[in-house]
Amino acid sequence: MNDPFSILVAGVGGQGNLVCGRVIAEATVLQGLRPVVGDTFGASRRGGSVVTHIRIGRQDWGPLIPRGEVDVLLGLEPVEALRAAVRYAGSRTIAIVSRTPMPPSNVLSGEQRYPAIENIEGGLASICKRVHMLDADPVFKQIGSTKVLNSFMLGVLSALEDTPLDPKNLKLALSNIMDSDIDLTAFDEGKTSLL
Repeated sequence: MNDPFSILVAGVGGQGNLVCGRVIAEATVLQGLRPVVGDTFGASRRGGSVVTHIRIGRQDWGPLIPRGEVDVLLGLEPVEALRAAVRYAGSRTIAIVSRTPMPPSNVLSGEQRYPAIENIEGGLASICKRVHMLDADPVFKQIGSTKVLNSFMLGVLSALEDTPLDPKNLKLALSNIMDSDIDLTAFDEGKTSLL
């Protein structure tokens, strides 16, 4: 494990970035590690950019991940994942990204076009070591809610090898923070999505 092991969560306001950071931090504390969490916000109340930095190690580290030192990029929104990758990712980064877009208001109004998901994936692949683009829409339909994306993505994260995160601790931390059966179901669905 790199010390620190750095995870960056990128999305827009309302997607649960901060919850992801809390869950990951609590899970690492359960393992005797020391998490440091830092958040940066755009106009998050209007669907703006939100980035959560989590640095996990055996000592305290600065809260923001330096450029090129992201180990895992957890992208809750495709464009925001690419934007974060350009700024922070590098050749050691594994990107786990939701394919479900959350277009900003200038796209919804027709002022701009949302980029093709294939172009976003190509951009991520040019920066990162490995890219997993995931379709969570079937899980949303099965569960009956789109508000479980963060739990689904945490489940995917738990299935990655070569991280310091114990999947059991991640799920326990999620249940402690969310206390919701549908979030735990989404976590389990995410855990099997990389198989």
